[in-house]
Amino acid sequence: MSWSDFHERRAVLEGMLSLAQHNVDAALQIDEIPGAAELFGCADNLLLALQHRWSNHLAAKLDQALENGTPLEEEWFHLAAEQPALRALLDAGAAVSPPLRVAQRGEQRMIDAHSTGRLTGRAITRRRVPAPC
Repeated sequence: MSWSDFHERRAVLEGMLSLAQHNVDAALQIDEIPGAAELFGCADNLLLALQHRWSNHLAAKLDQALENGTPLEEEWFHLAAEQPALRALLDAGAAVSPPLRVAQRGEQRMIDAHSTGRLTGRAITRRRVPAPC
C-alpha cells in the first residue's frame, strides 16, 4: 500500500465516522461513501479497518492505565465515551459482519493479557475467519 492509498483509506474512515455521528445506518452503506468500495472492496474490510483502529486505541489506553495504576476494565468504557461514533459503527456492524464479530472476541483477551501480563486460562484457538468480500 502506498502512502497515497493509506491517506485515501484514512479519509474514507474519517468520512464514515463523521457520517456516523449523525446517522450510523447511513455510514454502514459502503456504496454511499465515496471511494469506500474501491479502497476496501467490501463492508467487512471497512469494518475490520475500524476494528483495527479501535483495538489500537484500546491497547494504548490499557498501556496507560497500567502506567497510572488505574482499573483496566474501565478503559473500554472510557474509550467508548471518547469515540461514540466509532463504537456505534462497530456495534451496528457486528450485527451484519461475521468477520467483525470474530475480531471483537479478542477485546476481552487483550484486557486480560494487560491485566495479568499473560493470557489467562482461556484457550486461544486459531479460527479461520471467513474471507471478506
